[in-house]
Amino acid sequence: MNYVLIVFLFLQTNVFAQSMNHLSNKDKITYFFQNLTKDKLHLVTEFYHPQVKFIDPVETLDSAEKIKAYYAGMYKNVKTIKFDFSEFHEAGKTVVAVWTMTLETEKLNSGNPIKVDGNSVITFDEQGKAIYHRDYFDMGAFIYEHVPVVGYFVRKIKSKMKSE
Repeated sequence: MNYVLIVFLFLQTNVFAQSMNHLSNKDKITYFFQNLTKDKLHLVTEFYHPQVKFIDPVETLDSAEKIKAYYAGMYKNVKTIKFDFSEFHEAGKTVVAVWTMTLETEKLNSGNPIKVDGNSVITFDEQGKAIYHRDYFDMGAFIYEHVPVVGYFVRKIKSKMKSE
């Protein structure tokens, strides 16, 4: 029984790796972010080049293994996460993906969903692996507004800036 399970998992991994190579860059991005969970962190090394450069408002990382650890830390308290892609713009091997992330975690917003708009600039190498990934999004909308006390002040500052 265990042997059958091991063979099945091996075949599933190989089928994914083979099919990932045949996807367009836009479809790789969609597949990766719609399927990445704390239980599917192996997708990181299948999507990213080992020496990828990753930048977001929180971190700057220089390897797929560091990204894997980063996602493991981020996803460990996530109940649900979903990326809805509204646009893709391609120029050569670079794709700009415009998205809305919906996240649920007990750690923020009393467990209620948080929606954050953002975009990712991802460049692929000749082998079809992501070699550069930069995310742009509002950290205030993502985290700071949902932290007690800090959130009050962030919202107050945003409100003041709107009225001036």
